[in-house]
Amino acid sequence: MHTSRIIIASMVIFAAPSLIDAKDKDISSGSTYIHPRPERFTDFTFISPLPAPFVNAYPKRKEMGDQYLDFFGVIAIVGETKKQRIDMRRIAHVLMGLIDNDQDGLPDDKHLWNKWKEKVNNENRLVLYVTEQKTTYKSFDGAHPSVYHQGWSSFRDGERLHLSNVQEELFHFLQRYFWEIEYPEAFGLDRNPRSIAHYAAVKAVRNKHYVYDQNCISHSGCLVPEFFFCVMTDVMKGWQGNGFDAPGQGEWRLKGNRDAIRQNYPDMMEMILTMQDQGKLPKKWPSFFLIKNRVIRRRSAKNN
Repeated sequence: MHTSRIIIASMVIFAAPSLIDAKDKDISSGSTYIHPRPERFTDFTFISPLPAPFVNAYPKRKEMGDQYLDFFGVIAIVGETKKQRIDMRRIAHVLMGLIDNDQDGLPDDKHLWNKWKEKVNNENRLVLYVTEQKTTYKSFDGAHPSVYHQGWSSFRDGERLHLSNVQEELFHFLQRYFWEIEYPEAFGLDRNPRSIAHYAAVKAVRNKHYVYDQNCISHSGCLVPEFFFCVMTDVMKGWQGNGFDAPGQGEWRLKGNRDAIRQNYPDMMEMILTMQDQGKLPKKWPSFFLIKNRVIRRRSAKNN
């Protein structure tokens, strides 16, 4: 894990031809979540080269690539070349699944997203970046100001980008750039008193329920999102299947034990459940819909 670092109707389908062309379909692998009502979030029109106002805001952006996809007028999804379009689409659909968790075609937290739409411009637009290899997006890490807020590579260690990786890193992204700012008492960093999530993360390290890289746990910007992700793999529905092995039991020692999480971190669990009921946090990982659909199809095949 690293913080810097697509159902039609009510069903999930895989790699719909209207959304992913044949060429993209051939190179895709693993499960792909498709959000049923994407129209209000993006029209999937890829712009190339990158729009001049976007590049002119920070000239370093001209080195990023030539694929640009607008998401809700708030986020720019940028790809290195046309080969990244499939992953740019996948990222957009998973992002829709997280912020429109009830899949009605509108963001669940309307206030938050409307607020962002009013203040965004080419300078403060949030950027999700997809490259062929990790080394490319990491090469921008020293750029000031930062040219991207979350990056992925289509290939890493000989494997294509997994759905689990997309979900995890988007979850980190939402926490760091939206929830921490909008809900400081729940997620804020380095406050006095500490936010609920920060307090629970420090307690988890102290109790050795969360054991991770020392450099991360000593920095709140890494510790809190990484710890909270581990918690939500147990609290949110759907974190299972191929590629969903992280976090490991040795890292998150309460893995699979929701009762123990509730017992040891009651304030955080109350906060999570309340915010989920308010639409401020998702209740299900987008992968939940894939798993649910597979069960429906198995039952249907068995009955037939």
